[in-house]
Amino acid sequence: MPTCPLCADRSAKRFCPAKEDQICAVCCATKREIEIDCPSDCTHLKAGRSYEAEKRAPDPELAAKLHKFDNAFLREYSGVLDVVSRAVAFEYMDSQWLVDNDVIEVYQAMAATMKTLSGGIHYENQPDGPVRQSLFRRVRALLDELMQPQEAVDRRALKVSEAVEVMEFLTFAAQINSNGRPRSRQYLDWLKSLATQAQAAGQPAGLIIPS
Repeated sequence: MPTCPLCADRSAKRFCPAKEDQICAVCCATKREIEIDCPSDCTHLKAGRSYEAEKRAPDPELAAKLHKFDNAFLREYSGVLDVVSRAVAFEYMDSQWLVDNDVIEVYQAMAATMKTLSGGIHYENQPDGPVRQSLFRRVRALLDELMQPQEAVDRRALKVSEAVEVMEFLTFAAQINSNGRPRSRQYLDWLKSLATQAQAAGQPAGLIIPS
């Protein structure tokens, strides 16, 4: 039995598609999405996510935010949430380097930018790095469009204060749908699956807060 190349100790019994080699189950579990950049279709990654979702205790700080984003909020801004979430999903399809933490940083930077704009100051709180900046520009362009009056479209312009709330909700949704690991794409994979299903059905992405 070959030895695991990551720990050089235990027997390698599990194929790792990221390493293209056999590794041990312990390294798979402990280094997953931390040291190992796991592909989203890895069967061990999917099984691990399902197991962790069943065992994960609610984060008290995140759970406390649920009262702010009630059903009325989701009904009011469902269209905007769908459009922005789908844009992030498409950015993910274009960028193999994007991870959940990048998206959260972009959402937070965009919320800060919108708060500054609400005070009458035009200043972009851009995140660091080309991957994050690319997503930031995409979301910013989309918000700029949504905040402009559209006489030919049956919708009102999004207010800057509303854009802040939308970005705060999306930050919250990303945090509760990610496992927090440095290389996690759990939230992005969730968004991609929603966007793909909606595109196939010709419907909005239907962003929701899972129970």
